[in-house]
Amino acid sequence: MSLEKPSEPIDTSQVFLARQPIFRSNMKVFGYELLFRSGLQNFCSAAIDSMAATSKVMANSQYLLGLQKVTGGKRAFINFPQGMLNRHTSFLFSARSTVVEILEDVKVTPTLLKNCTKLAEKGYVFALDDFRYRKGLEPLMELAKIVKFDVLAMSWEELEDEVERAKKFKLKLLAEKVETMEQFQRLQKMGFHLYQGYFFSRPEIMSSKDIPGSKLQYLNMLSQLQDQNTDYEKMAELVSHDVALAYKLLRYVNSAAFAVRVEVKSLQSAIALVGEERLRQWISVMMLSYLAEDKPNELLRLSVQRACFCQGLSDLVTGVGSRATCYTLGMLSLLDVILERKMENILDGIRLDQDLHDALVSGTGRFGVMLTLTIAYEQGEWETVEKICQALSVNALALPKILAVSIEAASHIYFGD
Repeated sequence: MSLEKPSEPIDTSQVFLARQPIFRSNMKVFGYELLFRSGLQNFCSAAIDSMAATSKVMANSQYLLGLQKVTGGKRAFINFPQGMLNRHTSFLFSARSTVVEILEDVKVTPTLLKNCTKLAEKGYVFALDDFRYRKGLEPLMELAKIVKFDVLAMSWEELEDEVERAKKFKLKLLAEKVETMEQFQRLQKMGFHLYQGYFFSRPEIMSSKDIPGSKLQYLNMLSQLQDQNTDYEKMAELVSHDVALAYKLLRYVNSAAFAVRVEVKSLQSAIALVGEERLRQWISVMMLSYLAEDKPNELLRLSVQRACFCQGLSDLVTGVGSRATCYTLGMLSLLDVILERKMENILDGIRLDQDLHDALVSGTGRFGVMLTLTIAYEQGEWETVEKICQALSVNALALPKILAVSIEAASHIYFGD
């Protein structure tokens, strides 16, 4: 990695952060890799004279965003450059919540080994990033618990050789940049334990696959909920006639999301407490959860996160529809993955605004640009984020707060693993 001193001062009070899920083989989330930026114009440099600034950026992510909220209590994988390890920089996150990623270009020096050994004794877990064996790396391999492989950076034969070396040290194997389900399955057979990439949110479409009748019913209900003519009374009636929905609604209103002082025991009281807009959103999430019952929980969380992020963007982008319409945009953006069908075929059966339809199918129009911005932000594609913000005249400084609110909303509205 080429590192250079930033040409402008780093604004350490502003934190841009993306997170990428890391899965176990059973598709449960093990942790999240956190990608930091101090702003869209300044990369978080790892130059030796910017260590304090980098530390402040990470500290602010703890206090401004809240690590527990960002990771949902899972492990946070964070890159620590050589300078921070050499200077034994005080770690800002606890050993129980952090995995320290040692970058591939690190120089194994006595100072670095001494400091890493002290941190390991305090309980910190180390992961070797973008692993390729080289002479002299053995001391770090002895200290580390996890080794990460960029599966796109080498052939399968090269990967197998590197894996064999890592297995001798009994390291847990993590594959990153896993792009397809086929890769995921092959890596499972090779003995990998953890997986990072967008394979879980890419459609694996079967040409003959059709939507089962039960799921078609949920899809139709989801369609009705996007229609603003579906009023509050109809939605309340739907909940009252479904025992499972009624139970989940009571559970929802008694959760931390509402912080009610007295337990709500009446369904009527619960419906009144939620209100029309929130009830519409909540039932939409429940219908989507039924559609995604055989998919990773993270897929549903990401759908809700996108919905909330798009809704937040609606306050910043001129010339777009209502907050409810923008929420729908994000909510439906992963339907093709959930149902394993092409988006255009799914939307043929849904009465949807034409602009929304075009955005979901081809990414065009104002909604399409909003969705592209949402996806770029969640994946840490900062250059794309900067370009779209400029094109939409959006104040990028508002995005971190929108993400924090979206992550928190997704964690409150869905009860998964």
